[in-house]
Amino acid sequence: MQQMRRGIQKILILLAVFIVALFTFSKLTNHETKDLTTDLAAPTLPVVYFEDNGHPLNELHGYVEEMSVISMRDTITPLPENGKLSLRIDPYDNKIKEVSFQIRSLNGDRLVQDGNVQVSGDKTAVTGTISVENLLEEQTEYQLILQVTAGEQTSYYYTRIMEAGKSQIDACVDFVEEFHAITMNKERQSELSSYMEPSSAADNTTLQKVTINNSLSQACWGDFVGTEVTTPVVSIKEMNDDYQVILLEYIMSSVGDSGNSEYYNVEEYYRVRVGAEKIYLLSFERTMEEIFRGEGDQISKDMIDLGIRSENVSYKTNETGNVICFVQQGELWSYNQIENNLTRVFSFRSQEGMDIRENYQEHDIRILRVDEGGSLDFVVYGYMNCGEHEGQVGVSVCHYDGVTNTVEEMLFVPTTLSYEIVKEQIGKLMYVSDSGVFYLTVSNQVYRIQMDSRKAEVYIDGLKSDMLVNSEDGRYIAWSEDGTTMHVTDLEKGESFDIHANENQLLKPLGFLGSDCIYGWGYRTDIFSTQTQTDTLALSQVLIVDTSDSAHSVMKTYETPGIYVTGIRIQDGSIYLSRVMKNGDIYVDTTEDTIMNRDLQEKDQVNIDTVVSDVKQKEVVLKLLEETSGNTPKTLIPKLIENEEPNTLEIKNLNASSAYYVYAKGKVVLATDDMAAAVQSADANKGVVIGNNLLYVWRLGQSQTQEPLTIE
Repeated sequence: MQQMRRGIQKILILLAVFIVALFTFSKLTNHETKDLTTDLAAPTLPVVYFEDNGHPLNELHGYVEEMSVISMRDTITPLPENGKLSLRIDPYDNKIKEVSFQIRSLNGDRLVQDGNVQVSGDKTAVTGTISVENLLEEQTEYQLILQVTAGEQTSYYYTRIMEAGKSQIDACVDFVEEFHAITMNKERQSELSSYMEPSSAADNTTLQKVTINNSLSQACWGDFVGTEVTTPVVSIKEMNDDYQVILLEYIMSSVGDSGNSEYYNVEEYYRVRVGAEKIYLLSFERTMEEIFRGEGDQISKDMIDLGIRSENVSYKTNETGNVICFVQQGELWSYNQIENNLTRVFSFRSQEGMDIRENYQEHDIRILRVDEGGSLDFVVYGYMNCGEHEGQVGVSVCHYDGVTNTVEEMLFVPTTLSYEIVKEQIGKLMYVSDSGVFYLTVSNQVYRIQMDSRKAEVYIDGLKSDMLVNSEDGRYIAWSEDGTTMHVTDLEKGESFDIHANENQLLKPLGFLGSDCIYGWGYRTDIFSTQTQTDTLALSQVLIVDTSDSAHSVMKTYETPGIYVTGIRIQDGSIYLSRVMKNGDIYVDTTEDTIMNRDLQEKDQVNIDTVVSDVKQKEVVLKLLEETSGNTPKTLIPKLIENEEPNTLEIKNLNASSAYYVYAKGKVVLATDDMAAAVQSADANKGVVIGNNLLYVWRLGQSQTQEPLTIE
């Protein structure tokens, strides 16, 4: 009996231990499997418009912190003669508590006027009027900063304002809207024949870009049939007595070959001028970019059909070429050919509807690396449309895990600069090492950032814009402070070596072909100026160095007596050399030459190609290395990993430093310290040169415009 009791006691003890162990295991398991993933939060900020004769004008998106005023040069809003600006706010179900404003000098230093705006409305629409006092000087631009408090969130909105004066901007806007309406109406398209300036050099095989030099048929969409999903929004970019620059932006849809709906972001650029009796059309350009959806037959046996878009595709593959990642219209996609999975790795757009805040195109994506398992590192930089950083501008470093189908933000670096400045000043170099170090260029500096500890240091300082080059993947960089010594660094290994110039010679880094470094040397006496650049070094010799070889041996030397190299471009495994020759004391352009790399040219890789159809005309495709099964791929939408620790790193003095900015077609096309280069670019692009105080340095004058055509 006693033995039986002992047996029962043992059983009870074991049972108790088992229950405790089971409970403990359950607690641990619940803790470990706690769902730390989420979806990207929807946008919350209101959108502000101004109203002109009942038409919305200058769509403004909100920022959750005060921005650097000198970088906020986007739209310009005409001030009516009575000084009353009508505004409309789309609250998106927010309750607008308060609206205030400031009018400042362009550089933001001087406050001209401030006050509150009396608004009325509900959660669907709010209107108000800003009464501007008679304190503004004629033909002078000012900054208007709106501060909108909705719920507990305050957001800021920026535009320039100026008295309309002799610009007759209302008539110009009417002209642009009428021109657009006629292009959409086949029965009226003959009315536009006098506006077009057909040129044999224009490409009439694509709808992606149509200009005043294309045929009338191209301007009126050819055989393409589309429907406007959104009403075209008017944005005024330049306003003066000589000409006005006006943009129209809208979303268009059409029915694809397989019956599915296709969507496009369309932008129309107009440069117009008012004459004594007529309005003149000086420039016209329409660009069209398909919003990739991965539906229908966009992925076939041997290609990914990207549709109507620019042939300048940002894409990257893994080493074997069976994982293809590409960026299109602010989204990052990845196609795993082995798994037959199509993943929308990153997008601000929801899967349903077309919210204008989600579709806002003031950001871009850089693919850093793709591994064999389908995981990748990438960077989103610019304005954040929604999510944790909604209303901020910054650089977001992310990792996509192809196994768990999750995206994790590793680091966020905010800035108070606009996207247009960020894309020119930040990120020429972006690289993430295996050890978690992020390298980032900001103006004339390279930062080295430890992502786990969020510590940043200046790695390279005092760079000139043309004295730093990097390999396509960002792993290798070459730079020189003054041309006497060139440094070449492998950022992955942290190893460097130097190349020194001989006496009376200067070095210039030119680029990389794969991991091979290309540089040149020239004599100090062979420095000259061109129309586009001052202090150009005429290179007597170009060399290619093997960075993987511990001896850093020279693989190839290029030299032609009497001919000098001024720069290179690399395309499809070949090096194209821009060259000059000396005519007395003057350097004059001569023919381009080429250095071939057969190893890179013969390597199998995913390539950009085009296909042609009667309706959509030229479409851009990515040609796959091997055929797929032809089955419809499975579409995946990753979850976001919630960060348990803050991952934001604020870098002090993250400012724009270039002396000159070239604005054309509503965008910054060049940031430089070289005034000659800035003027040349502005002239070629029909734009303006702005100093770092936002004052005009140069702009196309009336006497420099082409002979205009008129609308009857």
